[in-house]
Amino acid sequence: MSVLVTGSAGHLGEALMRRFRALGRHAIGVDQKASLCTDRVGSIGERTFIESGMRQASCVVHAATLHKPHVVTHSWQDFIDTNVTGTLNLLETAVAAGVRSFVYLRARLEPLLRFRVRSRMPAV
Repeated sequence: MSVLVTGSAGHLGEALMRRFRALGRHAIGVDQKASLCTDRVGSIGERTFIESGMRQASCVVHAATLHKPHVVTHSWQDFIDTNVTGTLNLLETAVAAGVRSFVYLRARLEPLLRFRVRSRMPAV
C-alpha cells in the first residue's frame, strides 16, 4: 500500500511522512516546497501534477493547506487554489485512480475567515 501525503513540508505532513517511513510504509510526500520528506514538488492546484502522483497511491492523506500564518505571505487566490481547487483535484483524481481511502486533515479556517471580514470593515 502506497500512501500519498500532501503538505509533506509542513508540520503535520512532515510528521506523518516520518512516521510512515519509520514503520516501513511506502509513502510519497507531495508539497510545493522541497523538503527532506517531499518526494514530488508541485502544486495540488495543478491537476496533471496530482494525476501523475496518484497512480502510485492506494491511500491519500491530505494535509496540505494554507491557513492563518499564510495570510501575510499568500494572496486570497492562493488560498482558493490550494484549499478549494487543490482539494477538489485530489478528490476527483483519487476516485478516478481507484484510491481506496482518503483522509482529509484541515486547518481551522474560521479565524482566517473572521480576519478577512474584519480587515474589510471600515475603522470606527
